[in-house]
Amino acid sequence: MKKKYKIFLLVCITLIIMVGCSGSKEIQKTWKAEDATDNVYSIEIKDKEITISNNKDTDKMDYKQNAVGTANGVKYYGLTIDNEKYSIIFPEKGNTDLALFLKIDSDDYLDGTLVYAMNTKKQPSYKEYAEKYLTN
Repeated sequence: MKKKYKIFLLVCITLIIMVGCSGSKEIQKTWKAEDATDNVYSIEIKDKEITISNNKDTDKMDYKQNAVGTANGVKYYGLTIDNEKYSIIFPEKGNTDLALFLKIDSDDYLDGTLVYAMNTKKQPSYKEYAEKYLTN
């Protein structure tokens, strides 16, 4: 009986770890994006891979999701890419078509440098999103 319990516990822990590293379905989409210099990108987020492309280049990177939560009514997802910490936040409650991709330097997933303004339906404006969602 003890052996079965240990095996069951080990299987549960393994499943939790595997699920915790994969990206959540809410962020797994193809996004239209813009950076601070008005460059336009397509960002495709899959289960464990992010593809960022523009007219010239395509970069594929593996990522791990390390956090998910809500703070001040804002839903966020923490990511690790090449040992750097990022977050994807949804600043409008209930709207998962509009997001901000931040590079973070602390454990606060809502505080960081805006890397990309993202939207699944229309081309976003980095400047408009920064002014609307990141200024106090």
